[in-house]
Amino acid sequence: MLRPLLLAIAFVALLPFTLLRAGFAALRRRRIVLEVVLEGRHLLRPMPTSPFSRRQSGISRRSLAWALREAGRDPAVQTIWLRIGHLTGGYGELNALREAVRRVRASGRRVVASLGHADTRSLYVASAADEILVSPHVTVDAAGMSLELTFFGEALGKIGVGLDVITAGAYKSAMESFTRDAPSEASAEAVDALLTSLYDTVVSALASRPGPGGAPRDPAAVRAALESGPMLAPDALKCGLVDALTEEEGVPVALDCHPKGKSARVRVESYSGPSRPWPKFRFRRPRLAVVEIHGNITDGRLDDAEPTAGANAAAVCQALERAQKDRRVRGVLLHVDSRGGSATASERMWRGVRALAASKPVIACMGDYAASGGYYVASAAHGIVAAPGTLTGSIGVIAAKPVAAGLFERLGIHHTRFERGENSSLFSLARRFTDSQRVRVEQSVRHFYTLFLGRVAEGRGKTPADIAPVAEGRVWTGVQARERGLIDRLGDEQAAIEWLSEKTGVDATPGLLVIGPRVPFARRMMPKLFGAQLARLQDADGPVGEALALLQLADNAEGVIAYSPLRLRR
Repeated sequence: MLRPLLLAIAFVALLPFTLLRAGFAALRRRRIVLEVVLEGRHLLRPMPTSPFSRRQSGISRRSLAWALREAGRDPAVQTIWLRIGHLTGGYGELNALREAVRRVRASGRRVVASLGHADTRSLYVASAADEILVSPHVTVDAAGMSLELTFFGEALGKIGVGLDVITAGAYKSAMESFTRDAPSEASAEAVDALLTSLYDTVVSALASRPGPGGAPRDPAAVRAALESGPMLAPDALKCGLVDALTEEEGVPVALDCHPKGKSARVRVESYSGPSRPWPKFRFRRPRLAVVEIHGNITDGRLDDAEPTAGANAAAVCQALERAQKDRRVRGVLLHVDSRGGSATASERMWRGVRALAASKPVIACMGDYAASGGYYVASAAHGIVAAPGTLTGSIGVIAAKPVAAGLFERLGIHHTRFERGENSSLFSLARRFTDSQRVRVEQSVRHFYTLFLGRVAEGRGKTPADIAPVAEGRVWTGVQARERGLIDRLGDEQAAIEWLSEKTGVDATPGLLVIGPRVPFARRMMPKLFGAQLARLQDADGPVGEALALLQLADNAEGVIAYSPLRLRR
């Protein structure tokens, strides 16, 4: 009773100042052009950065979605200027950026995109805008889409190194790069279909833009235009991939937001939403929360170096328990961006999600990847949302160990084993599985595969026999997964939040409450000071990122792993 009384007294005391502020705001009001720079990666939420690092990520997707939603309600904002550079995220992330742009455009705001780096990715995001502008001197690097697989089987054989691999699922091809010189027939079939689905998604997005005179665009013509690149900007204009040729410094003049223009140019990072002179008093109202599962799924402990990385089984399960016990939390968004990892950790997380889902609504939202162990965990939610380009599925299990006996022999390295039990050196690098060891590992792999099928069937309300045809380790795009009943809806994080809000009746406007494990203050500060560089390397494309991912798999060598074989390059 005391708190409402104090709030009422404060409101009355501040009323004169509030009225003055409202008057000044009305006098100062002018039109705003909201400038949004999209370049590099745009993570779901801000990532801890080292004060010694100059490299920074772009605005987070959560902050961008909030700013554009507020801009759609702000009468002062009539135009959004997108400055799109070189985008490096996957097609799940790109879809989220595109959806945020599409929503603010649907609110009646004019959206103009200028491309500083014009390629297939930037055109995909810009296709949600009203106009696409490029400089007359920019090369439009749109040349279709490709996915290249590299195989080291022969090279590793020459130095005496190999892998002993046991799989469950004909399409589970995560280790083929290290055991073969070309893809298996099943793997080639799956990758070709996946690329077709993803390419069709991009073509459909570009064809959704109105053509000259407002007529719909022909997807075949868009496909032909994409495949005729790279091209000069005038040729891209003729093909209809862009709408006008304008130097970037001329865009503020065209939008009348130059220093002497009638509109103010405001960066999205400094935009605070519509002018609200009236004070807002917040109570402890119900909230929606988010638990993140990002990166390789590992059997970690809470005292590991980075327990908040999101894919540590102990950390995730503790976060799920906190969400379950918190009375304010009425629903949970499970954000998954993982290609998999330890099967035992995936099972542990699945149980944690299932326990939470027994008492509160849980919606899983997939990022660039939610495959193998990532899909395993997501299947426990009440519903699953994925982007059209999300790589998901990969319902299969694989166990592998490096075998370097030939390399040791060439280097003159010898091993003497003292064993108690014939399987005590099961994962020794110096020899392959014996026949009896292979039988045991195969039993473990088959067990986890059967369990995987059962968990997915339970979560999707089907039988294992229904799931089996779409399993076998095959990777699907979000569009393909939706057609096969592996997900429920296509969309981005905001679509998943809106669905969760519908289920719970809780307004998501205040934003999601991020729930992670309880970590001592000193340990929370360590990633901010020193951990950002390693985290970025871990997410990096190319040999460094792949090598670190394989090193993490080696950490899980004593358990069966479930891992998606694909990382899309272009």
